[in-house]
Amino acid sequence: MKTSGRAIMKGLSAAAMLLLVIPALGGGQSYAQGNNRTFPETGKTVQGQFLTYWEQNGGLAQQGFPISNEIQERSDTDGRTYTVQYFERAVFEMHPELGNKVLLSLLGNFLYKQKYPSGAPSQQPNNAAGSAYYAETGHRVGGKFQAYWQSHGGLAQQGFPISDEFQERSSLDGKTYVVQYFERAVFEYHPENAGTAYEVLLSQLGKFRYDQKYAGSNPPAPPAGGNPPPAPPAPPAGGAATACGNLPKNINAVSDKNQIRAGDSIRFAAGGFTPAEPMSFWFTLPTGDVVGTARPLTQSDLEYADEDVNPNGDGILGPVTFRTTAEFAQVPGVWAITFHGAYSNAEAVAYFCLTR
Repeated sequence: MKTSGRAIMKGLSAAAMLLLVIPALGGGQSYAQGNNRTFPETGKTVQGQFLTYWEQNGGLAQQGFPISNEIQERSDTDGRTYTVQYFERAVFEMHPELGNKVLLSLLGNFLYKQKYPSGAPSQQPNNAAGSAYYAETGHRVGGKFQAYWQSHGGLAQQGFPISDEFQERSSLDGKTYVVQYFERAVFEYHPENAGTAYEVLLSQLGKFRYDQKYAGSNPPAPPAGGNPPPAPPAPPAGGAATACGNLPKNINAVSDKNQIRAGDSIRFAAGGFTPAEPMSFWFTLPTGDVVGTARPLTQSDLEYADEDVNPNGDGILGPVTFRTTAEFAQVPGVWAITFHGAYSNAEAVAYFCLTR
C-alpha cells in the first residue's frame, strides 16, 4: 500500500522540530521546562523568571495579559540587547548583568518625554503625611501611589518619580484619572475600585509601546485549525531524478549542498529579516504536503539549541543544521524549507533534493 507524505510526516514532524540545531548567536537565555503558562486570551506563553515575576508582582490586574512572546530587543536606554516580553501594562526585561533579574523597561520615561517635552501641566505634589521627596528628580510620592510604589518593588522595579500627580485623559477608555509618571510605569488612581487591591493600576504602556513599534507587523496568527502556513512555490513536477536535475532557485537563502541522502545533514543560512525577530519555519514535501510551525519557535521546540530561533544582529539567520533520518527515504524528491520573520513578514526559501 502506498504511504502518503502526510502520513509519514505526521510521525516525523516532532522529530524534525527537535533535529534543528541552532549555533549560539549570543545573549539568549534558556528556561527550565514545565514552568510556563499559555494565555488563550492572547495566545502567548510566559515562562521561567518572567512568569515568576508576573505571578509575584500583581499578575493580571497589575501587569495585564502577555501580548508578545519573548524577543530580543535593543534598549532605547543603554543600547544593549535584552530578552524582553511585552505585556499590556509593562515590558519585562531580563538583565543577565544583575543575575538574570527581571526589570521593567523605562516606558514611563519614554512616554513622558514624548507626550510632555516641557513637562505635564497642572502638577500637584502629594504632601500627605509620610510622603517622600526624591531629590534625584525633584518630585514627591505620597498617599495611595506611595503605598503601591513601596509594595511593588519600589525603586528597582518602578524607578524614580519623574512627575508629580496630575490629571490625564486615558487613551484606553476616554476617562480622566489622577496619574503620576515614574521611570518604568505610570500609576493611575481608579476611584471606582476604592478599597480593593485594584485602586492603583498601571497604565497600558506595554500595549501602547508595542503597537507603536510593531503595528502592522505583528507575528501572523496561525491559520484556523492549527495548520502550518501556506506552502512556498511548488517544486517541479516529476520523479525524484527529474526534479533533482532542475531545482528551483533559492530565495534569500543558501545551503551547503543541494542534494542529500536520507540520514544526511544539510545546513542553511537565510537573510533579509529584521534583527532579532522571532522566526517560524516549515517544510514542503515533494508530495505537496507541508509540515512545520505556524508560530514563532520557542526554546521548548528545540532539543539542543542555546537560544530561540532568531536571526542575529544583521538580520541573517543561521547557519541552521537539519538532520534527516532513514525514514525520510520514503519521500524522495525536491524538498523546500521556508523561514518566515514574525515582524518583517519576510521569507526565505531553500530547495534541496532528497534521495533514497
